[in-house]
Amino acid sequence: MAKILMFRTPEKLLEHFLEHGEETKCNSAEEYLIKANAVIQNSRSKTKYETDEDDNDKIYYLSQTGEIVFVSTDGFIRTYFIADDEYFERQ
Repeated sequence: MAKILMFRTPEKLLEHFLEHGEETKCNSAEEYLIKANAVIQNSRSKTKYETDEDDNDKIYYLSQTGEIVFVSTDGFIRTYFIADDEYFERQ
Protein backbone atom coordinates (compact mmCIF):
# COMPACT_ATOMS: atom_id res chain seq x y z
CA MET A 1 0.00 0.00 0.00
CA ALA A 2 1.30 3.44 -0.93
CA LYS A 3 2.26 5.90 1.78
CA ILE A 4 -0.25 8.70 2.30
CA LEU A 5 1.40 12.11 2.25
CA MET A 6 0.15 14.91 4.47
CA PHE A 7 0.40 18.69 4.59
CA ARG A 8 2.95 19.97 7.10
CA THR A 9 0.17 21.08 9.49
CA PRO A 10 -3.63 20.78 9.61
CA GLU A 11 -3.71 24.58 9.22
CA LYS A 12 -1.78 24.37 5.94
CA LEU A 13 -4.21 21.73 4.67
CA LEU A 14 -7.17 23.95 5.53
CA GLU A 15 -5.52 27.04 4.02
CA HIS A 16 -4.91 25.30 0.69
CA PHE A 17 -8.33 23.63 0.68
CA LEU A 18 -10.00 27.02 1.17
CA GLU A 19 -7.92 28.47 -1.68
CA HIS A 20 -8.20 25.57 -4.17
CA GLY A 21 -11.05 23.34 -2.98
CA GLU A 22 -13.62 24.70 -5.38
CA GLU A 23 -11.41 24.43 -8.48
CA THR A 24 -10.42 20.85 -7.54
CA LYS A 25 -14.09 19.98 -6.92
CA CYS A 26 -13.50 19.03 -3.27
CA ASN A 27 -16.21 19.37 -0.66
CA SER A 28 -13.93 19.00 2.37
CA ALA A 29 -10.31 19.29 3.42
CA GLU A 30 -10.26 15.49 3.81
CA GLU A 31 -11.40 15.01 0.20
CA TYR A 32 -8.78 17.56 -0.93
CA LEU A 33 -6.05 15.52 0.78
CA ILE A 34 -7.35 12.25 -0.70
CA LYS A 35 -7.47 13.69 -4.23
CA ALA A 36 -3.95 15.17 -3.93
CA ASN A 37 -2.64 11.75 -2.91
CA ALA A 38 -4.49 10.13 -5.81
CA VAL A 39 -2.54 12.34 -8.24
CA ILE A 40 0.73 11.43 -6.51
CA GLN A 41 -0.05 7.72 -6.72
CA ASN A 42 -1.40 7.75 -10.29
CA SER A 43 1.03 6.00 -12.64
CA ARG A 44 -0.07 8.35 -15.46
CA SER A 45 1.08 11.46 -13.56
CA LYS A 46 4.10 13.18 -15.05
CA THR A 47 6.80 14.00 -12.52
CA LYS A 48 9.69 16.42 -12.40
CA TYR A 49 11.58 18.56 -9.92
CA GLU A 50 10.91 22.26 -9.64
CA THR A 51 13.61 24.33 -11.29
CA ASP A 52 13.69 26.83 -8.41
CA GLU A 53 16.83 25.79 -6.53
CA ASP A 54 15.42 27.10 -3.25
CA ASP A 55 12.50 24.66 -3.24
CA ASN A 56 13.35 21.73 -5.53
CA ASP A 57 9.85 20.34 -4.88
CA LYS A 58 8.77 17.23 -6.72
CA ILE A 59 5.84 18.00 -8.99
CA TYR A 60 3.15 15.50 -9.98
CA TYR A 61 0.95 16.51 -12.91
CA LEU A 62 -1.96 14.60 -14.39
CA SER A 63 -2.47 16.18 -17.82
CA GLN A 64 -5.81 14.43 -18.38
CA THR A 65 -7.40 16.42 -15.53
CA GLY A 66 -4.94 19.30 -15.07
CA GLU A 67 -4.36 18.34 -11.44
CA ILE A 68 -0.95 19.30 -10.09
CA VAL A 69 0.63 18.57 -6.70
CA PHE A 70 3.84 19.96 -5.24
CA VAL A 71 5.66 17.85 -2.63
CA SER A 72 8.51 19.25 -0.51
CA THR A 73 11.88 17.55 -0.33
CA ASP A 74 10.99 16.32 3.17
CA GLY A 75 7.81 14.62 1.97
CA PHE A 76 4.97 17.04 2.74
CA ILE A 77 2.34 18.18 0.25
CA ARG A 78 2.78 21.90 -0.32
CA THR A 79 -0.23 22.48 -2.57
CA TYR A 80 -2.70 20.90 -4.99
CA PHE A 81 -4.60 22.77 -7.70
CA ILE A 82 -5.57 22.81 -11.37
CA ALA A 83 -3.01 23.88 -13.98
CA ASP A 84 -2.26 23.29 -17.65
CA ASP A 85 0.57 21.67 -19.60
CA GLU A 86 2.30 25.01 -20.15
CA TYR A 87 2.35 25.75 -16.42
CA PHE A 88 3.79 22.31 -15.64
CA GLU A 89 6.52 22.73 -18.25
CA ARG A 90 7.52 26.17 -16.87
CA GLN A 91 8.10 24.80 -13.38
